[in-house]
Formats: sequence, structure tokens, C-alpha cells
Amino acid sequence: MVSARGKSRWSLVAIAVGTLGGLCGLSVPGTGAAEKSPSSPRGMVRVDGGLFMMGDLLGDGNAGQPEIPVHEVALDSFYISRYEVTVKEFRRFVERTGYRTSAEKREGAYSQSPYETHWKLLGYTQTDDEPVLQMSWNDAATYCNWLSREEGLPPAYDEKTGALLDAGGGTTTDVHKVTGYRLPTEAEWEFAARERGKKVRFGNGKNFARPSEINFDAGSDKYAYAEKGISRKRSTPVGSFKPNALGLYDMSGNAWEWCTDVLADYPAKKRVNPYVAGDEPRILRGGSMGGDAKSARVFSRYCFGRADHCGNSGFRLARSDGSKDR
Repeated sequence: MVSARGKSRWSLVAIAVGTLGGLCGLSVPGTGAAEKSPSSPRGMVRVDGGLFMMGDLLGDGNAGQPEIPVHEVALDSFYISRYEVTVKEFRRFVERTGYRTSAEKREGAYSQSPYETHWKLLGYTQTDDEPVLQMSWNDAATYCNWLSREEGLPPAYDEKTGALLDAGGGTTTDVHKVTGYRLPTEAEWEFAARERGKKVRFGNGKNFARPSEINFDAGSDKYAYAEKGISRKRSTPVGSFKPNALGLYDMSGNAWEWCTDVLADYPAKKRVNPYVAGDEPRILRGGSMGGDAKSARVFSRYCFGRADHCGNSGFRLARSDGSKDR
């Protein structure tokens, strides 16, 4: 079991390197839909809060980090992007700021590997509408802060420590005091991927994975819940496949998506708006083009260090609703 606290920097690097291969495809009971509110931030869906049982309800077994015990979680409403952040959107940020990513600065677990690439150099040519890749958690957080400032909102992150910031710039562990753009918490991500906590295996609302419906590595038939087929070995434009019932696209497959939280084992007790603070490793969810069907399940959990990245790592945005549902 991995604990989020008390680990040395060296053990964290070992965790990140050990999981990077699995993520990158390399060797080394809620009901109802999201509210379509006219006040929703552009490109985002408001997800009504509620109670759900978080964790591996189907008994598939861990893909990366432990997915049990299944435990009750209560969430307030929040917003989440319909799509993963695209190449076009990230390029706009870079052109306006001159930002260089962790990969470009040779930071992170792959900085000295033969797989060294960056978002503009992936080994294939992406279109503007494909998810930006080779993103570290630091890259995603910096983008969130830039977009917040562009729209007159307070930044969500202390970029040095990775801590969440409230509207006044103070450190907080209450995500609903954060008003700027941020990454979803791990619980918010799973709740949204599961259509407000439904008992489903994949982020398109289904229990069986088909390569015609999810961009994942379908070259293996070792899972009874997946169809053997093509492995595209590249990203696809966001929104290429049907969304889930909340109108969210690519919640399984295409790109791994960063979450705000630090990795921690699940507790058995109920949690309310959970957020695990700390430095690293940080959580990724959703599987990718280079991962198999097991990693694309809505329960699968992986982790990287904050500066780590690979050819499948991307992100989507979230915002706090600002109101309490309970």
C-alpha cells in the first residue's frame, strides 16, 4: 500500500517510475443528468452533488493503486469540462506566456529516457482538436492559474507547493473555497465519470469496452469486459466518441487525466468533499490510448510525481460551484 504522507523524495520517484510504464503503454448510485445551467462556465457541465459509493464496485481488482475499500462519499455540486484540454487551447497559453513544460525543461521521471518527447514532439502529428499530451501536474496547474487570471478569477494553486488557494490567496483544503479553474478532485472525477455515481465500469456509461467507442489499446482479449480490436497508438480528436449521460467525452481512454489530489489509500469511513493535500505523487484517472481496458475503467487509479509526464498524460478542467448542497 502507498501512503501519501511521510514518503521520501526517492520513494516517490520510484512510485512514479514504476507506474509510468503502465500508464504510457511502455515497458519500463446516483441518478439523473447534470444540470444544464445557463450560468455554467463556458465548455463546462454542472454536476449536481450527491452521495455515492466510491471504489471498485465490480470486483475487477486493482489496475494500479488500491481501489478498495468501497466507501461512501458525499459531494457538493461542481463544474467539469466536457472535453480534455486541447492542443489549440494549450498553444494559446504558451504563445501568450512563453511557458515551457516540464518535458521541455527535462524535468520529471522521463527526462533522461529514450522516450523523451514533449507536447509538440510526440512522434506523430496531432490536430488542434486532440488532447494536449506530455503534460505534468505542474503544467496542468500552471495552465489552470493562467486561465483563471485571463478571466479575472483568483488562481487556484500555489505553483511552488501545489497547495490549493482560496479566493483570498490563502492555503485551503476546502475545494469549494477555490474559485479559479482547477483540476477535479479524485472523487469528483469518479462521480462524473460514473454519471453521478452509477454502477458502471467505463466513463461512457457502459460496462463493456469497444475500440469503436473508446480510444484504448484493444490489442489484447484478456479481459471479459473488452472487445479485442485495434490499437490506434495515437490520440483522437476530443469528442470523437459518444459522451456519457452527463455530456462528458473521453472519460475513459484517449488521455490520462490529472486530478488535484495526492495519492492516499482509501479509508473505510464516509468522506465529505474529500481532498488529500500534500506534495506528491498526484493522481491520474481515466486510462489512455496506450493503456488496456482495465486501466480505462472508472475505478482505476495511477500516480506520478508533480513534474512527471508521458505521451499519454493530459488533463481536463474543473470549477467549484460555490454553494453547499447539504
